[in-house]
Amino acid sequence: MTCRAMVAALLASGGLLGLAGPASGDPAAAGSSFYVVRSDPRLCPSPLCGGHWVALANRALTRCSDGALRPHCYVAKMVDDARQPLSANVPPEALARAAIEGREFPGFGELGVLVVAEVWKPVGGPAKGDFYRLRDTGVRCIRAPCFSMRAEQLNRRARVTFSDLDLKPTGASAEDLALALALLGPKGLLAAGRVNTTSNSGRVFRATRIYLRAAKLRA
Repeated sequence: MTCRAMVAALLASGGLLGLAGPASGDPAAAGSSFYVVRSDPRLCPSPLCGGHWVALANRALTRCSDGALRPHCYVAKMVDDARQPLSANVPPEALARAAIEGREFPGFGELGVLVVAEVWKPVGGPAKGDFYRLRDTGVRCIRAPCFSMRAEQLNRRARVTFSDLDLKPTGASAEDLALALALLGPKGLLAAGRVNTTSNSGRVFRATRIYLRAAKLRA
């Protein structure tokens, strides 16, 4: 079954509607920006090391807690919107909807803290191309190509419609692909990839990595 056929089947069964909205008890928004999160491998004393490096997806520079613009920012700690420690570790290379703020660490001064609303764990990869939110618009056509899906660049206003979705380059399992397709509703699926023109004048989004919503952030 093609990705388009699987999406149509999920819409018909109501499967997309059941998975599209935020789960009960999700934290309130801590920001509208998405960050790529990477572990800090340095071995100097905590909290100066051992936290995470974060960078705005699709942006060359990120504003850090001290107000400076840098390619990436160090955060000593990650908390939820209630400023409580996260209940689980954030996977390396994850995407987080979050905001950076400063916090005083006694004896070390002010350091960055990432206030996290959502965590999306990476599947497949490595990520190549830009980062997008993919949505099925609900448009259905009687002739191809049918531009029924939309790709919205994270942290930017750029968007483009496309007619076909190719998740095979991610190398994700059949189970993860099914979970990914179930997100192609109002909530949207996060993915890294590129949009290419097809031979029938359509456009295909070829994903190199997909991101699935992680478990709740609170214990």
